[in-house]
Amino acid sequence: MDVARIVRTQISTAELNPPQELVDGVNNGQVGLLEIVKALGEYLTSTEDEVRLKGLTFLSNTLKIVNPTKINRQATQTLIKFYLSKLDDFDSLPPALGGLTVLSKLSTFDDDAAIEVYKGVVENVNMKAYIQATRHMVYVLFDSLLATHRSALKSMGTSFLNSYTKMVDGEKDPRNLMLLFSIDRVILLEFDVKDHIEDFFDITFCYFPITFRPPPNDPYGITADDLKLALRACMASSPYFARMAIPLFLEKFATLTGPSMKDLQLSIAACLPVYGAEAVRERAGELWEGIKTEILYSSDTSIEAAALSALESLIRTLYPTDQSPAGLAQDIIKECLEILNEPDKTQAVAATKILADIFRSSPSAGKFALSQAFPQLFRQFNSPSVPSHRAPILSTISSLLLAAQSVYTSPDSQRTSRQEQSLEPYLQGILDVLREGLRTDGLKLPALQGCTACVQIPGLWAKEDVEDVVRGLDDILINDEDPEIRLEVVKALTTFSSTHPTIIESLTLPLLFHNLPESAPTSEDHISRDKYRSILSSLQELCVQTALFQTLVIRMTTKLDLLSSTKDSDVNMGKTSNFDDRECSIAYSWDLLHTLQGVINTKIKEKHGDLIRYFDQLVPRLISLVVADIAKGGIYRDRRLIGLIAKIIENLVWELSAEHQSKWIQAMYAAYEQGHWDKVVHDKSKSLCASPFRTGATSHEQDLVALYSASIQGMKADVSLPFSSMTEYLSSKMHWTINVAQDQWQTQWALDMICAFVNKREPDLRDSLETTLENVWSKEVQDTAKELKHMQRGLSVYLYIIKALALLRQPLAYSASERVIDILSLSNLDPDFVAYAASGFSILAQGKGKSHLTAKLLFAQKLWNFVLPRLIEGDKDASGTGRLVYLVAFASLLPLVPASLCLADLNTILPLILRSLSLPDPQQRSNAIIALTSILETATDSKEVDKAIHSHAETMVDSLLTSAIKQDGIPTSAKVRSISLSCLAIFPDVIRFENLHKHKAIVIKQLGKALDDPLRNVRKEAVECRAKWYRYGNAV
Repeated sequence: MDVARIVRTQISTAELNPPQELVDGVNNGQVGLLEIVKALGEYLTSTEDEVRLKGLTFLSNTLKIVNPTKINRQATQTLIKFYLSKLDDFDSLPPALGGLTVLSKLSTFDDDAAIEVYKGVVENVNMKAYIQATRHMVYVLFDSLLATHRSALKSMGTSFLNSYTKMVDGEKDPRNLMLLFSIDRVILLEFDVKDHIEDFFDITFCYFPITFRPPPNDPYGITADDLKLALRACMASSPYFARMAIPLFLEKFATLTGPSMKDLQLSIAACLPVYGAEAVRERAGELWEGIKTEILYSSDTSIEAAALSALESLIRTLYPTDQSPAGLAQDIIKECLEILNEPDKTQAVAATKILADIFRSSPSAGKFALSQAFPQLFRQFNSPSVPSHRAPILSTISSLLLAAQSVYTSPDSQRTSRQEQSLEPYLQGILDVLREGLRTDGLKLPALQGCTACVQIPGLWAKEDVEDVVRGLDDILINDEDPEIRLEVVKALTTFSSTHPTIIESLTLPLLFHNLPESAPTSEDHISRDKYRSILSSLQELCVQTALFQTLVIRMTTKLDLLSSTKDSDVNMGKTSNFDDRECSIAYSWDLLHTLQGVINTKIKEKHGDLIRYFDQLVPRLISLVVADIAKGGIYRDRRLIGLIAKIIENLVWELSAEHQSKWIQAMYAAYEQGHWDKVVHDKSKSLCASPFRTGATSHEQDLVALYSASIQGMKADVSLPFSSMTEYLSSKMHWTINVAQDQWQTQWALDMICAFVNKREPDLRDSLETTLENVWSKEVQDTAKELKHMQRGLSVYLYIIKALALLRQPLAYSASERVIDILSLSNLDPDFVAYAASGFSILAQGKGKSHLTAKLLFAQKLWNFVLPRLIEGDKDASGTGRLVYLVAFASLLPLVPASLCLADLNTILPLILRSLSLPDPQQRSNAIIALTSILETATDSKEVDKAIHSHAETMVDSLLTSAIKQDGIPTSAKVRSISLSCLAIFPDVIRFENLHKHKAIVIKQLGKALDDPLRNVRKEAVECRAKWYRYGNAV
């Protein structure tokens, strides 16, 4: 290899990175580093600064890239000497520093070399003469030497510390300071700096407090907080700083405000434990005065929190042991108790926080604080000077209990209630005031907080005490009409259930279930209905706990069984009261099932392992309810209840193991395909004896398809199925969907089942799917001799199969969807069917949603990128009303993709969205408005996007105003009007005023009409939107 030629070529072309050929030569041993140095000789020694700089840069870049093991000891020593000789060369310093930094990390770079390099830098480099980047390279070299040869630098003793502080003194650049603060901290922790502490104080505390504000669009991303944290770590690195730092802190109390005061308080919190009790005690009183002011009088909660941290640090430093607290702690506690003599004053809240802070800070000071506070607070509570004082007094007691709970239950704390016995002397008094609080209006919320805190402290309350408190909570839950109080009670009971589940199971749950009505309240009995819904809401929160879920399942299924006695045959449709009774029973059952569903969903979200144990207990019972009422005409054949039960079954099936799923699917197959129901129902005497898919099945029997569909939708892809031919099974379900299903409800459940089956079993169906789709298209969709309803169902089946395949990014999905796009051009021949096909793209836009379908990454983008260009092309080729179907298809497909994808081609997509705003269908307009809202909210700094949005701003506003106001002759919905107003409210934040100043008055006038909308939510959006337009363009 001609090294000289390669080097000459690179230098002459100013390409200062070594070519891969040369790097490979060094790494495989063909070329030695010294050979490269020799080839660079004329450049490294050139009298021309630019040529010399190129040679040095090429050498240093080569060292960074080659394998470090190829740099032997001889080469290392030679290169060190060479680079050191260049340190006094102003232009050559940067590449020399880069090369030394690389060398310093090599195993061939020893301690002697580290000392030699360090001395060479400090003796030859005048830091103030160089720019930030060069200074940064010096600090990087120091950091490397400190990391790899710390012992060598330590051996230099005073000379290292003196020279280092001189080198870094006066640095101001934030990028360099971040590195220097980390270096300073290592030196302060690892080196003997006692005799040099003043020098280090000067180079660190001179930056305190930091007031740095990063420039706009700072590419380095260094924030003021980054610098503050790094400096704070330095300030808290050595106890020797105390004698100079504490006076500085005290001085700063008088001059700092805002963020700087917060920084001071947090710095005190970090430093005091390091400085130690002896150094702090001398001026602890002065520190307390500065801290106290910010706790008692600061209007900034963040500064108050920082001051509390400082106080906690002060107390923890002064009282680290169990010895009796004397001096400052006693004075602080006395001062706080004097403030609490007037508990309704603002400062009483701050005094409470101080006492809680003291408890968290020190076992001895905390115990003493409680011993002084509780007796006084109990006296004040029992004999208040003013009745209104009881609430703030109880809040103070609860706050102290919460502080104790946070200490005794923290995983990082070594303190325990059993060991400290700080609360035990006052247990009876605590119980008395909390029980009184639970019985008294206005005191319940603080009492609940105190009860929740106490029950979480291990071993604090005996079982009898917990039972007594739970009875009080239960009484509130049943009898209190305040929803806020009931919500807090439920939260408290939930906490109780985590530590004492048996007590909740034996006391609370029986009471709640006892207060659930045996039958549904009448339609006029709003009070009873609200009461049972409140109880169900409580049960939904409580029974997520493993120990309570079984009770919920048993009691709920029993209640549901009792309600199944309501039959259609009992209802005289001529009598409104009987019809209302049935509807009330359905509503009650729906609420019960919805509660059960809510608990199950929460347990699934929290990954509770006990859920699947109840599958065989719960699901057959739910299916029995439906199957039995199908036969006898009970309320559980109502489709609303069947649909809810189906969703519960789907979620539970999904949680099963593959083996358990196989058994369940086999049982469901036997029931639905063969009429053998004994393995899927709880009460075998009430089961059907035939298949719902059989010829002659009643419409109510066919409604059972929802439960079958739910099981297939919840099925995993690797489940073994009880039939061999997947194609025949799919064909039978398609036939039933197209030819047998009675109405849209049954059809939709069947379509979801087909989609799930194809999606999960695509590998088994792959060879036949193309033929299957061809048959559906040719026989069910294209056959114009069939009724429109039949063709529409065929197309729906076709689209749901496309959806199933598109989620998997299967090529067949795209070729099949092209056929649907092609028929959009036939709107003049069959306008009704083509319009249905156009709106059918909403099926593809559904994506995975909340279903259990399998979806691959970027499936939506791939489908969008395939369909959209073809819709746009078809729209261009069409004319007149023929373009409308393409616009409908586009609007129907919009929910498929996020706004970021629209932004990528906004100039093409935005005009289509604007045209879609005039479509008659409210749902399609909703899609367009939601997409437009997302685009406006996520608009980037791109000039093209900005130009597109501003150029169409007037058109967008006009179209949105039309959709926002209810007008005769224009189809609308509450959703369309609400989201139109929400979108309009974004314009003042996104569009420059000069573009819409002419529209401001028009918009405000038109929005006045929206204030008269019949729906409250729409009126609320109109008020907020108009307020933003009023402020639009006004000086801030």
